[in-house]
Amino acid sequence: MYIYLYKKEFPKAEQMLHIALRQAQILQHYDGITYVYDVMANLAYDTNNYEKAKDLFKSVLQRLIAKEVPEDDLAVIHISLKISDIYNEIGDIEKANTGYKFCLQHLQNHLAKDNENEDVLQLLGLNLEKYASMLFSQSDYKNAFEYFTQAYDISIKINGEENEQTVILLNNLASVCYMLQKYDDTIKYLSKAAELGKKLPDMVELSFIYVNLGNAFLSKGLFEEAKKNCNEGKYLAQARDDNEGVIEAKKCLEQIESLIA
Repeated sequence: MYIYLYKKEFPKAEQMLHIALRQAQILQHYDGITYVYDVMANLAYDTNNYEKAKDLFKSVLQRLIAKEVPEDDLAVIHISLKISDIYNEIGDIEKANTGYKFCLQHLQNHLAKDNENEDVLQLLGLNLEKYASMLFSQSDYKNAFEYFTQAYDISIKINGEENEQTVILLNNLASVCYMLQKYDDTIKYLSKAAELGKKLPDMVELSFIYVNLGNAFLSKGLFEEAKKNCNEGKYLAQARDDNEGVIEAKKCLEQIESLIA
């Protein structure tokens, strides 16, 4: 089963999961059934089959609660966070908002008891980032910035500065500032992201960071700086055969040329 998941041969993985589920049901192995449901839920989640994933995750939660696992258990919170993410993906913002807040409250309570618990910190960082992303998509930039900042601080604590997740969060903070037309802050965050990203040779998002930086300079009318950064983004994207990155860089460069002409 796991080899199929690793190879991303999802239909074969699902076949093996159904066999495992039947075996667990024949043996009446409660925890085994719960475990298979959980793996099936994650497979559906990873392949964007959100309705199926939601139903399976809810079944896992019900089985955990039936065994008197408390609602603030990290396993329960992790599953609840995925269900919240699914609600966000399918456009049920009210339920997603309720779910994210439920997870945040319990994780903050855990952190109040032990602020060095890395499992709690990692889950809280993920929760904050996902919630902030949803708020950003809803144009709630003030709260998005607050939660991205908290997620960034946690990433610094767990991963350090020279880390892809930390750099991505700097880019997210810059995106909020850009929407608020705070272009100097946008440039500050993206410049730091680019500086750190250069030390991470496998970071595929680096080309987008440079293009974003180019667009920020363009918004301030600094055409030479804009052109330099968009060209750098284009070069990095071409070096990685990143067609989407090349397209975005070309859009930026075309916009610069139209404004200079």
